[in-house]
Amino acid sequence: MEFFKISCFNIPSPLLMFPVEEENKVCLFSLTNKREYELKVDLEKIQNWRFVGSSHGWLVILNEKADPILLNIFSGICHQLPGKETFPHIDSMHEVENEVFEIHYKSWNYSVTHSSETLRQLSVVKAVLSSDPSCDANCTVIVMYYVLGTSKLAFCRLGDSRWTGFGGEIQSYYDVVCKDNMLYALGGGPSIEVWDFHESTPTRKIVIQAPCPQELKEAHQIYPSDLYSSQWYLVFSSCEMFLVVRYIGEFVRYDGEVVYEGDTLTNYFIFPYRTIKFHVYKLDFDQKIWLPVESLDDRALFVGGNHSVSLSVKEHPGCNANSIYFTDDYWDRMNEHDSYGGHDMGIFKLGDGRIEQLFDYDLQKFELPPFWIVPN
Repeated sequence: MEFFKISCFNIPSPLLMFPVEEENKVCLFSLTNKREYELKVDLEKIQNWRFVGSSHGWLVILNEKADPILLNIFSGICHQLPGKETFPHIDSMHEVENEVFEIHYKSWNYSVTHSSETLRQLSVVKAVLSSDPSCDANCTVIVMYYVLGTSKLAFCRLGDSRWTGFGGEIQSYYDVVCKDNMLYALGGGPSIEVWDFHESTPTRKIVIQAPCPQELKEAHQIYPSDLYSSQWYLVFSSCEMFLVVRYIGEFVRYDGEVVYEGDTLTNYFIFPYRTIKFHVYKLDFDQKIWLPVESLDDRALFVGGNHSVSLSVKEHPGCNANSIYFTDDYWDRMNEHDSYGGHDMGIFKLGDGRIEQLFDYDLQKFELPPFWIVPN
């Protein structure tokens, strides 16, 4: 995939990939030197792609036919992953006309017809890599995929012909991260399943069950479900594990007030969803409890559709300490309106709760949602 690569390898990370639609180009923005680098790609060629993962500097993409691809934008190296028809919940799939597919799901006794666009929205929630494919031939790709409103797990090794399903007792997974060929899968509770990917078949090692923090239990009083939604992320920082909870106002007025969908003003103005707050908890492995975090010290966290990461600002100048850098991953609502989607990004300051813009932009609608890329 030589048309999608960048000519300069020595770009300081972390990087934000974003489209510049009026100029029909895709750029990388370096937080370190605040410079933009243009990717060698025609934006029109990838408008119908969907980015579902960014891990170890590689991107996991669903192409125009919703088939998964693993791509390194720095080298142009591309790996075709097993097709969408091989996901564990699909019995058979046939293209009945151009980019329209008839699908028979294993749990249903009838077939449905979906376009490629619908499949891109309904298949993969998130993808991560166990390691860098440039250095590890046994690299594993792990995906969270939709099944009847829940998120399940599947994996493939490079060269596999099918996706293999796996999972434990968690009914629906919220996030996945990898560290040293171990997968940590987050579910409700919160609970965490730990899977060992050193062998050909993943083995579940332990399940970490820690009581829900009191603050998180009572969050519905401050962030009621008819006004807010939430996203949960797992982030590793050295030997520490963080639970990051993101609260998103469903309809946020220009002055920052969260309003109801049926509010009179929403009949006249468009109020997009917007992130309002983050809460962070750290797992005490000995006592098996989640402790509220007041400060991240010199760390900056990066969350969104990417493999969640923690970076030291001493090693990455240009990043703000004690901050959470976030991009839009509200897939359920991202394409509901022509006036917004992909817009919900910024820098959350954990110290005082302020949210700052990542860079100067006026757009509220990004056809290609911005994504974090953090090369090794």
